[in-house]
Amino acid sequence: MADNRKGLVVSGFMDRSSVDRLLQSSKDRSRSQHNLSSSTKSPILRLQADEIAFRNEKFLDQIGGAVSEVDNSALLPSRSRYCLLITDAEGIVIESYAPEGLEAEFQKSGLVRGGVWDERVAGTNGISMSLQSGRVLTVLGDEHFYNCFHDFSCSSAPLTDAENNLIGTITLVGSARRRQEEHALCEQVVRRASRQFQTRLFRNFHADRLTGRLLSRDPKTRRSFETLVACDEDGTVISHLPLWRDAARPTEHQNLAGRHISDLNDLEITLRGPAAVPPRRRVAPADTPLISARVERETALGRLISEGGNLATLADRARKLLAHRVPLLICGEPGVGVDGFARALLEEQSLISPMGLTLDAADSDAEADLKEALNSLNFLSEYPVDNVVPTLILRNIESLPRPAQVILERFLDVDPMAARTKAEPPAVLFTTDKTWAELEGDDAIPKGLLYLLGQSVVELPPIAARDTETVLDNVVAENFAGAVEIADNARDVLVGYHWPGNRREIRSVLREAMICGNGKRINVTDLPARLLAPREDKAKTLTQASLRDALDSTNWNVSKAARLLGKSRATVNRWIASEGLQRPE
Repeated sequence: MADNRKGLVVSGFMDRSSVDRLLQSSKDRSRSQHNLSSSTKSPILRLQADEIAFRNEKFLDQIGGAVSEVDNSALLPSRSRYCLLITDAEGIVIESYAPEGLEAEFQKSGLVRGGVWDERVAGTNGISMSLQSGRVLTVLGDEHFYNCFHDFSCSSAPLTDAENNLIGTITLVGSARRRQEEHALCEQVVRRASRQFQTRLFRNFHADRLTGRLLSRDPKTRRSFETLVACDEDGTVISHLPLWRDAARPTEHQNLAGRHISDLNDLEITLRGPAAVPPRRRVAPADTPLISARVERETALGRLISEGGNLATLADRARKLLAHRVPLLICGEPGVGVDGFARALLEEQSLISPMGLTLDAADSDAEADLKEALNSLNFLSEYPVDNVVPTLILRNIESLPRPAQVILERFLDVDPMAARTKAEPPAVLFTTDKTWAELEGDDAIPKGLLYLLGQSVVELPPIAARDTETVLDNVVAENFAGAVEIADNARDVLVGYHWPGNRREIRSVLREAMICGNGKRINVTDLPARLLAPREDKAKTLTQASLRDALDSTNWNVSKAARLLGKSRATVNRWIASEGLQRPE
């Protein structure tokens, strides 16, 4: 059989040849030992209702409080077309969740409660293979023994209890014709659910003890290894459980019983639970993120910084926080360019990728879209693809509906130490066309969520506080293809206007002038009348006084004066010439 999954991770650290041997061995048994025929049309047997109820009750007794870890609403993305199956240790389906409208299609293939997926009846299939191998495994297309299952892809993971005893499986079933990336994502979903399931059972089993998660990474392969431990009240390890399923034996995770938790070097340790005297804990320090010392002038962020108005300081702080993966709330008056600033930050740190997500909280499907996006963000953080950092920009955060606010608050309210254990912590940015004072002053966002969103607040200054001439040049470069010439008298009007609508208003005025003029050169007659209306300009008098003060304070160092005024050097030189000022002798 041709391998149509080249490059796809199929079974969590099992190589392709090992998987092929397992599949072939199962097919051989199905023919020679079980006397099955691959052409059988409806091979799956189904148990009676009372037997299903008995097995379901037994399984629930075994898993206790871990029910939420195998809840379909938490595992399946919104509008998913996958069927989710939970089986016991004998391959009997005790729960089946089929997508709405497709129940009959899955049920006719035996993907229903009571279905028997033991290899002796169902031939080669994902559930039986996972039970036999104890691994996360996908059986795809004609790898199934029966021809009637060749249209399906089945990704299965074993479910084990607190003492590593096999008690069942969790499986996602979908179309075999889906993209390779989707098959890989299914494996990630069931692998993650299996690990969370066993973690919950371990913690429930040791509910009266201090428990912890130990994490290490192989520096060559970047593979992560996790072990759960339970300690006595003094912090000595009395029980431990590895969460990987192959034969790997990392040295740091060996011989843990009897050792004090604080003596476990080279491990990231997260503790939880009661303790009479909290033991000392050692956490491997995170690597300090590396960012360039300066922003290149020709980048989007560099052009924004050149606009002055304290943007250089704001950008520097935002770059450092983003590098440490601290969520950023970027706010300001309408039209100041919060979305552009967010994208420029990601671009400057090379975080723009096809897997980056941008959502609008004002959309009608915001709740479902956000839930799906946060699930994806979590998966990609723990199981990164090509080490790409997952990113999310959530726009118009003040418009997020209440149910979605609850989902987002749960996502953000995490222990920073736990977030450090992810392979690739996500970069999360929120934007709003409101100032921080406005957000605090209204009830659109509950205060509990607001201060989680505002772990770091970057409030952009209005255009009036920036070098208007540089802003004007940037807006022209960003929005108009080809050279746009602006007459000197028109430029004077544009630079002198106070722009209450900020960047958005500049863009609209320039577009109007281009349409109403000759399309090549903007003259003063092409500008809207409101820009030309006479008005008392106290700002000009203030500017003249400020210019003289800045020059005097800096001993006529024009560059330093420009920085004090938040303007470009060219603008200050132009003001000096227009005022007829001269350097004192």
